[in-house]
Amino acid sequence: MDAAETGRPGAPPDARDLRRLAGLAGDTPPTSIPEVVERLEAILDEAARSSPRGPDDGIASFTRLYLTITRRIGEMVASGEFRSSPFLVRLDLEFAERFFQALRDYADDARTAPGVWRVLFDNRSDPHVAPVNFAVLGVNAHINYDLAPALVATWRTVPPDGDGADSAQHHDYDLVNDVFALEMDGLREELGSLLSQGPDGAPWDVGANWLSDLVVTFTRDLAWIEATRVWRQGATPQACADSERRLDAIATFIGQGVLRAPLPF
Repeated sequence: MDAAETGRPGAPPDARDLRRLAGLAGDTPPTSIPEVVERLEAILDEAARSSPRGPDDGIASFTRLYLTITRRIGEMVASGEFRSSPFLVRLDLEFAERFFQALRDYADDARTAPGVWRVLFDNRSDPHVAPVNFAVLGVNAHINYDLAPALVATWRTVPPDGDGADSAQHHDYDLVNDVFALEMDGLREELGSLLSQGPDGAPWDVGANWLSDLVVTFTRDLAWIEATRVWRQGATPQACADSERRLDAIATFIGQGVLRAPLPF
């Protein structure tokens, strides 16, 4: 996939900026949620500082959302709100490492980064893309592409504890949907989404909340189903590679549509 295929509007991003962001992502996987938070804070600050879009930069817009969600999950782990904390923490670390690795790959050679992440990274300074679109681009990449492989990687360390929705792992996985529901309304207002203008509780605000919650829940459910399918195939290298290739193609297609579309949530 070349630059034109990801919707890239002009000149390539400054290589020095990319290397700085990749350096802040770390050169090894994170080992704790506080470490993930620390890296995300640094990436957010640097992305906003180095971009002509400032805090509305694409990477900054997504990282702001991701940081808010991760902080809340860390608080819930610390307060014992999860039934299977080892699973949830490992998933959080595997999930974050996927984003960090995408930044490293892109800085090293953009062609090696997943296509869905390139849609965001290539266009991060485009003045025609709204911050909320950037955030949704990142969510699309992270959930529709990264989440299922992160689940498979997590199960290699913390094996599944059952097949049904009654398992502790599935309960905790679903509990994260509540985190999105709690945090997304304020984040949509901060990012300036189309239907966030006006008082809380207005019909359009309630509708936007419902729609964003539905999208997150639906896509996270699909990621669980895909991870379970790959796991039942033995999670072989070939099965994992085939799954990632298919997920990247689908998520990249969605990302290209999201890039400049007016989003109601």
